[in-house]
Order: sequence, then structure tokens, then C-alpha cells
Amino acid sequence: MSSLLLCATTRLAQTRRSQRPADAAVWLTPQALTVGQWLAQLADEALLCGIAELPLALDPFAERLLWEAVIAAGLDDAAAPLFDIQGMAASAVEAQALARIWQIDPAGAQSDEARLFAGWQAEFLKRCRAGGWIDLAGLQLQVIGLIEAGHFALPASVAFAGFDRYTPLEKRLMAALAARGCAVENAPKNPVDRSEQQVFAAADSSAECAAVAAWAGEQLAANPAARLGIVAPDLASVRDRLEFMLDDLLHPALIRPEAAETPRRFNFSLGRALADLPLIRTGLDLLALGSGRAKLEQSRLSALLLGGGWSAAEMEADGRARLDAALRRDLPYFTTLPALLRLAERLAEQEPALCPRSTAALQAFVEAAGNAPRRQLAGQWALTFRQALQAVDWPGERELSSHEFQARRAFGEVLDGFGRFDALLGPLTQSEAVRRLSQLCRQRIFQPETRGQPAIQVLGVLESAGLGFDALWVMGMNDDLWPPPPRPNPLLPVEALRAAGAAHASAEVELDFATRVQARLALAAPVVNYSWARADGNRVRRPSPLLAGLPEGDACPQLPPSLARQQAATAGADLEQLADHAAPPVGEGEKVAGGSWLLRAQAICPAWAYYQFRLGGAALDEAVEGLDPAARGTLVHEALEAFWSEVRSSDALAALGESGQRAAVAAAVQQALTHFELERRLTLPARFRELEAARLEKLLAVWLALEAKRGVAFEVIACEEEAIVEIEEIRVKMIVDRIDRLADGRQIIIDYKTGAAIDFKNWAAARITEPQLPIYAALVNEDVAAVVFAKVLPDKPAFAGVADAKDILPGVQGIGDEKQKVFDPAEFPDWIAVITHWREALHAVAREVKAGRAGVVFADEKALQYCEVLPLLRLPERRRLLAAARHAVEA
Repeated sequence: MSSLLLCATTRLAQTRRSQRPADAAVWLTPQALTVGQWLAQLADEALLCGIAELPLALDPFAERLLWEAVIAAGLDDAAAPLFDIQGMAASAVEAQALARIWQIDPAGAQSDEARLFAGWQAEFLKRCRAGGWIDLAGLQLQVIGLIEAGHFALPASVAFAGFDRYTPLEKRLMAALAARGCAVENAPKNPVDRSEQQVFAAADSSAECAAVAAWAGEQLAANPAARLGIVAPDLASVRDRLEFMLDDLLHPALIRPEAAETPRRFNFSLGRALADLPLIRTGLDLLALGSGRAKLEQSRLSALLLGGGWSAAEMEADGRARLDAALRRDLPYFTTLPALLRLAERLAEQEPALCPRSTAALQAFVEAAGNAPRRQLAGQWALTFRQALQAVDWPGERELSSHEFQARRAFGEVLDGFGRFDALLGPLTQSEAVRRLSQLCRQRIFQPETRGQPAIQVLGVLESAGLGFDALWVMGMNDDLWPPPPRPNPLLPVEALRAAGAAHASAEVELDFATRVQARLALAAPVVNYSWARADGNRVRRPSPLLAGLPEGDACPQLPPSLARQQAATAGADLEQLADHAAPPVGEGEKVAGGSWLLRAQAICPAWAYYQFRLGGAALDEAVEGLDPAARGTLVHEALEAFWSEVRSSDALAALGESGQRAAVAAAVQQALTHFELERRLTLPARFRELEAARLEKLLAVWLALEAKRGVAFEVIACEEEAIVEIEEIRVKMIVDRIDRLADGRQIIIDYKTGAAIDFKNWAAARITEPQLPIYAALVNEDVAAVVFAKVLPDKPAFAGVADAKDILPGVQGIGDEKQKVFDPAEFPDWIAVITHWREALHAVAREVKAGRAGVVFADEKALQYCEVLPLLRLPERRRLLAAARHAVEA
């Protein structure tokens, strides 16, 4: 080997190896490697040729595991839970590399952290010597020492390319090579001698990405063979947005799912963690289920049922969705995999073809995982994991795409190498083994293989080292990103880091680094554009000070309309207009479900009523830990029902006395809890049940104190009373929480509410959005004297509603009373007028249902808070159309 090119980055080395000399049909691939790659080759040569007995280099994950063990051993049992051992191990790995590369000795440091690290470092090196290991930077220094000692056959010349600055390790290597007679070239050649530079200011990050994408499209339209570069200091934060815009602009026809892996004209240097890929995420989630003994959040099982990647995901998709709906409805928040399988068995009795292959796969998975010992080595767990994934038929029936096949192969390589950590990890439980495997997959960066050299390279500032382009755009040049903020390692002395000029040690170091990089980027292409964002939400941002003095460009390039907008604009008369505000009228004999909720939804938004109650749309249940607000409200209803079923009147309440009332409330609460458990087929934990009983007893005591203050005697004649009425031939079934009868025979209709937001002002409006009590008062019972909500709240219990006369209930005003502000006396002079209004308003809304009125019309969007079919209302589209109409009027 006569010459060697040592590159600053792997990307630069790959680029140099793939370069084809001009007018050459056959050529010798240049020897281009990174410093680390070449020193690793020399280390292998030393072992194979017997030059030296070098220790085994720890890979990054193994080194981190060793540091974790060292740190954990240095902490006592009481202090260990207070420390983030994994985070400290990551800092220790970085500190050890910095100490090696920049020749920093933490011994004798004054800070507690540095002294602590010095002790850890001594133990780390001791364990490395005992195990025959060494950290990567330490191995590189030993290999350089062998070069200095005269070993290895070296190339005649060595050129260093793409380095913005040299570390002491690299300088030592250069000196060793020069001392051995190698011709060392360390002056990088810039692609151009000078460039045209200008700066663009974008409104925000999204507008900046749009400008970059538009510029790339314009450049390729002018010169399809152009080589373009896009560089961003914080590429991870803009990657997805920029990728979507480039895809939409350059490949609009590839929007179809089957074209997801079609080669693009752009390539991102930033890969994705293997654990973040959907196929691998599914495999890890399956393994995390374990043997089924542990309780899991219901949402984890739900995600696996609804996702693909195992067993008959496509063939049994509908059955798995129905099983998921049953899971949400019938199982608690924390459940187990065997409980899901038992639920599937019960459902299969009524529906044998639900999802037999999927449930059989899960059963086989439980058996395969359950047969493993509770603790075993990582290599043994790798075999168990393979068997469990095979049992559950991962990755499923669908043929894998090219990228998925590569990802599965990479995951297999991670599993194959899991056993090399046996000595460091020791015997593991299954959950610990899955956690460590997930860590490995998060550290493994996956980049699908690409063919050829895409026209656009999207890079971070380090990956762009040594590369040349026909045009370059450097984005994200804000002062909070460029120069990068310093982040000195907390385990090394700050003074020593600054004195050595170590990476990220100080603002001065970062400024020097950024200045060097920007000078290199300025000569990477004949045309170089820079951009920055003026704002991030409400935060005002500023340009990097390194942009000072550069000329400002004109307005940022603008993206052309997307494919969807182009088609919408050009379709014109070809589009068929459908009136979706009118549904089919209710047919003869058609049954419309929903009861008073149907009329409520119709009054708020007709489309809500149509989609949910006539088409049957409904939101899936969402499991919550413990009891959700609806369940807690149900318990309050049931406890009050049980209490008033025994204590039937105000006289009986007064006769109980304090102790008797406490006993009656406690009995009612226990009855409510027992009925709740039987109806829901669950058993509340003993301590939770005790706390909930105490809450209910306290709440009922507060409420009954208000009931005792009612100045008019009453008798409770019905609790949870069912009533059925027909309104415009629509059958409405309703449940009234409670009916009280006064001494004169008149009745009070009460509906319990346990939420703070209660609105009865709509009872005077043309569209009644809380219709249940007005329905009963106007269409069921002619003897009603008051309709009220009972606000059963711990802090401000109260009655809220309207009555025929004042003083029937505390706080409830009568019609015609001066303090009554809901019903205008001019329009509602007496109780008969109120009842007549309710009857007419309810019939009007019912006629809308019958006629099929189903438009997206509402007075207040907040009233849609509990709409279960909200996505079907297409509110964002409605807002966009209204905004467009306003702009058209203003223009």
C-alpha cells in the first residue's frame, strides 16, 4: 500500500472510495479509512502476526455496562436509588474517552465529581486488566505506541482529509508516522477557492424547511445532474419535516404506501435507532410481555392487537379489532396476557372465527416464554427470545419489504451478539434481559442500503466534512445553535478541559470549532446559502453572530402548491359536489336509538346526532387506572339511590339523627360498591375500596346537610325512574335520577351531577342542549313544580334549576321572581309558558331528526367536548373553508 487516506468521517471515507477517476474504465479503489478503522486493522494485524498481545477492545455498550457495574459497586445500598447510574455511566464513558484523547488526568482535582470519577476510573482499569479488556481510545493509543516502536509495514504517504481540528491523539499519530518516514499531508484541499454567499431569514422552522425544499427543487429543475448539499447543526429536530417537504416536492407520485421504499433523490445522513423501527418495536413489545405472569397496562396489549408484525395481522385484522374493543370494555387497566386469552375464549364461543390464529400464536408465545428459567445469561435469553418470537409468528404473514428485511437482519445480528455480554451482565431476569436488549437496539443506528449517489445529501455539520457540492444550503443558523453551546463533561475538571481545548469544553472552544467549520462550509460549493428562523412559537430568535457581514438574500424561495392543492385547483367542474348536510329522513318503522342524548346531540350539532345515533358511530372505551370520572359519578348515583330507597322522606332524614345518618350512609355506600363490582365484574383492591368508601361517605354527608335545610317537606317517590315517551314518532327512553313529591302533590325532578360545569341556561333557548329534565316535565309528568340539577360536590353543593315558585328548593328561583335571570318575564310570564316552550322546542328538534337534518352546525365548539364522533365532523376542514371565505370577502 503506497498511499493511505485517513478521513474525519465514515461518510467521507465511503465517498472517496466510491469516486471514479475521470475517463477511467478500470481503476484501483483508493485506500480511504477513518483513523479508528485503520488503527483497528493494525490491532488485528498485531494479534494475528504476534506483534503484541493486545487486550480486547470493549464496544460502546460493553464499556457502558462495565462502568455501570463500577459505579453501582461504589455506592452503598441507601444511596444507589438516588443516582441515575445509567446516565452517570454514559458520562463516565465520555470522560474516559476525553481523558485518553486529550491527555487529561482527573487525579488531584478539587471538585467532588472529579475525585469520584478518579476512584471509578482506577476500579474500571483494574477490572479491565483482570478481564483482558480495554476501552477503544486506550487500544488506539497502544497501537500508536507500536507504530512508534517500529512495528507494522506502513504506507509511503498518509493524507488526513476532512479534519476541522486535530486532537492530541491524532497529532501523536501524525508524529509517529512522520518519524517512521511516511509523508504526512495534513492540509485539506477545499472544493472551491471562493463562493457566493447570502443569508435568508425565515419566519419559523417550518418556513425555513419549506424554503430549503423549494431551493433544492429549483436547483434540480435547472440542472438535473447537480450535486446539492443541505447541512443543519440540529438535523434531528428538522429531519421529519424536511423529509416530508422534499418528498412532496420531488416525488409527489410516490405518495402511495407501496412506494415508501422507492429510491429518492435525497438521502439523510442521520439514521434511526433500530428500536424505533415499527417491525423491531413490535418484536421488542412482544418480548416485553414476558411469560404473562406480570400485570401490564391494557394499552400495551391493545397496541399489539391493532398493530401488525405478528401472526395473521391482515387476515384477522377485524377480529383482532373486536377483541380489542372487548378488552377495553371488560378488562381492567392493569391486566395480564392470560386474562386476554381467557376473554378471547369466551368471545370465541359466540364467534368462533374471531381471530383463532392470533390467539393460538399468543398462547404459544406464553408457553415458550414461560418455560424459560427465571434467571439466565444473556446468550441463553437470546435463544429463548428467538423461540418466543417464532412461536408468535413474528414478523407475521406479510412479505417483508427490502428495508424491513434489512432491519430484521440487523435485529438478528443484535440477538446473535447478545451473548458476548454474559460476563458483564451475569444472570438476568426476563424483564431485565428485554430492557438490555432494547438498549442495544436503541444504540444500533439503522440506515437502509441505498444504491448510487442521490442528488441531495442532507447532513449534520460533522458529516459534511471534506465533501464538495455544486450548491450548498446551511440551515438552522440561529445563535442558540451556532456556535453550539458548551457542555463540559461534569466528571472531569473544567479547568483541565479548557486548558486542553477539549471538545465542548467552553464557549471559546465551541466558537473556534464553529468558525473553522463555517470557513470549511464556505468553500464547499460555488454557491452557499445560510438561513435562520425568526421565531419558534412565541419565542423570538436571533441569527448566529457568525453570519454578521454576509449579504442578505431576497425573499426565501417558496414551495409550489402540493399535489393535493394542485388537483383541487385544476379539477374545477370535474368535482362532484355532494350535500352532506342532509341525511335520509327517518323511515317508516325505523328505530332511532339514543333517547334524550339523541335530542341533546341534535340540538348541539345535527351531524353529531346523525353519525352517532343513526349510523351507530361510537368512540372506543379508554381504560384508566382506578376509577374514571364516569365510574365515580355512577357510584355517587348508586349510593344516593340506596340511601333514599331506605330513607324515603325529609321527616325520616331528620329522625335519623347524626349517628343514624352515618350508619345509613355507610350502609348505602357499601351497597353501591358491591353492586358496582358485580355489574362491572371486577374486584376493587381492599385499600382502594376503603378509600373510595370514605370519599363517598364524606360526599354524601355534605350533600345530606344541604337536603336537611330544605324548607319544604318532601317524600322521595322514585329513584332511577324509567320513562318512555314518543316525540314526533321518535321513541325516547330516559332515566330520571330522583322524583320528590311535596305535601300538595306537586313533584320535583332531580338529576344528580358530580361535575363542576352545569348549564341550565339553555332551557330558555330555542335549542335545548340539556333536554332530559325538560322532556320529563313537558311530555311525561303534568304535576312538575321544579326541575333541578343536584350539584353533589364536596366544596359547593347546591341545587341549580328553575321552579314554579320560589322557596321550593334552596337557591332555586321561581318563574317571575326578580332574582331569576334565565327566563325573561316578558317571554315567560308563568310556569305554563316555560312548559309550553319546552314542548315546542323539543318537538322542533325531534322534527329535525325525523327530516334528516345532519349539517355540521353549532353555536359553540366547546359544546362538542363529549362528542364521540368528533373526527367525522371534520372541524379543521370547516375552519379552513370559513377562513378562505372570510379572506375572499375581505379581498
